[in-house]
Amino acid sequence: MIKLISLDLDGTLLDPKGQITAASKAAIAKARAAGMRVVINTGRDCHEAAWFAREAGGDTLTASTGGALVQDGGRTLRRWDVPEKAAHKALELVLGWQDVGLMIFAGEQTLVSSAYKKELERYYPFPAFHAHAVATDDPIGYMEAHSLPLSKLHGELDPARYPIEELRAIEGVFLTTSSSHDFELVAAGVNKARALAFIAARYGVSLEDCAAVGDSENDLEVLRAVGLPIAMSNAPENVKAAAARIAPPNGEEGVAWAVLSCLE
Repeated sequence: MIKLISLDLDGTLLDPKGQITAASKAAIAKARAAGMRVVINTGRDCHEAAWFAREAGGDTLTASTGGALVQDGGRTLRRWDVPEKAAHKALELVLGWQDVGLMIFAGEQTLVSSAYKKELERYYPFPAFHAHAVATDDPIGYMEAHSLPLSKLHGELDPARYPIEELRAIEGVFLTTSSSHDFELVAAGVNKARALAFIAARYGVSLEDCAAVGDSENDLEVLRAVGLPIAMSNAPENVKAAAARIAPPNGEEGVAWAVLSCLE
């Protein structure tokens, strides 16, 4: 019996316009009325995770930052940061690359360059992000001045143009993706499955009684960990291969279908 549903955001709960549909909200409300927990489990930052959890009508516990951060209503319960030595190597490497849209998740803050912040204001219309993102052209100096750790790196790029394997070779990190044109770096052992296990334990639910819905490679670990893995049909083939059910795409009410299927 499914007692908890974990929902990814981009490509999953969010439709192609970046919104949560009325049908998804209705399905989540029905699941919660039936006693199920519904949690957001995303690569986005903690502020966006909390905002979308409220918008969707989900539970207050959220996993964000690719599994590196668990919060309850904005209060941090657990955070897994990149080891300091590995963080320094990774930051020095990626900051030397040109034309990379880089987000640096530093604990509960997200740092971006001033130029990238302006670019994001044009095509990333999410107020919860912009209200909290810090624009700085000296992220290492900012992190040192504020004693901030590195929790995650997210880079938008053409993978063929950059030595991604150099990042992968750094000891103590894990590299994954959320699309065909980005990379995500977190500490080794950090993923959405680990974060969900922490949340499920607080709710007294086993992972076998959890469902997870996702569409990207950064969802693979959580899909493999739960009792009912559900992939969106817009997911790549290796993600769909890890699922027991395939939902319609996020542009065709896939999450509403997935959530309601857990009630059957």
